[in-house]
Amino acid sequence: MNETLLLSGGYNRPNLSTGPAFNSPSSSGGFMQTFEKQSEIPYEIIHVKEGDVIFREGEPTRGLFYVQSGCIKMYVNRSQARGRTTTPEYVTKLVGPGEYFGYKSLVKGGPTLATAKAIKTSTVWLYSKDMVLSTLQDSSPLFKFLLNQAVFDLEAYEMTSQLHYLASVQERIAYQLVLLSDKFGVQTPNGVSINLKLTRNEFAQLASTINESLSRHLTEFKTEGLIDLNGKEIIIKNREGLMAKSGNYNK
Repeated sequence: MNETLLLSGGYNRPNLSTGPAFNSPSSSGGFMQTFEKQSEIPYEIIHVKEGDVIFREGEPTRGLFYVQSGCIKMYVNRSQARGRTTTPEYVTKLVGPGEYFGYKSLVKGGPTLATAKAIKTSTVWLYSKDMVLSTLQDSSPLFKFLLNQAVFDLEAYEMTSQLHYLASVQERIAYQLVLLSDKFGVQTPNGVSINLKLTRNEFAQLASTINESLSRHLTEFKTEGLIDLNGKEIIIKNREGLMAKSGNYNK
C-alpha cells in the first residue's frame, strides 16, 4: 500500500484501496452527524509518502478527504510571488489527524481550490463525491445556506491572510476599497459611493495598516483621480485603476 502509481498529469498519485464502513473518530457537528445516521458509508484508503500529491489545484473534485494519520499541506499558487516570497506557493493550512479537507470545492461545485501534498507519511480516507453531494442534497435548505456562508467566509479569511503577507500597504488599501465598493457601494452620478460611516482607524484595521499610511494612500488615490473623499464617504471614480493598484488580488 505504500507504492505510488505515476498517472497522467506528471506527478505521483497514491494507490487507492477500498476500506471498511465509516466509524466517526469523535467527530461532531451537523455535516458529519448527517453521515453518522447512515449505517454504512464506504470510503477509499489512500496511503501516501512524504512528497506525494493527493490532488492539484484546478483538478476535478473527487470527494471529501479525512486525515487518519500524518500531515497534509494545503497550498495555492499566487502569481504575485514577490516581496517576502521566493515561490508562488502559498501555504493555507496544515491538516492533521481527525481533520477534513477538500470540502470547499464540493460545496461550491467546482474544481479543487488548492493543492494537497503529504509532508510526512500519511493515511487519508476518501469519501466519494457522489455520496457527499447526495448527503448534502438531502439536508435542509438552512443547513445548505449556512454551509455555503461558512465556505465563503473561510475563503475571504484566506484571501485576507494572503494579502497581509504578500501585498504592500497600498495594495491592501486598494483591494479593500474595491471589496467595499462591490459589496456596499451605491451608484451615484459622481461614482460609486461607500458611505459606511467607518472611521479612519476602522478602515485602517480592515487593511491591516496604520492611520497615517491609510491617509497618505487615500490622498494619493484622490490626486490620481481614482477616488474622491467627502468626510467619511469615499467615492470610487475608477474601479479598474484601483484594481491595478491592488495587484488584481481578487483574480
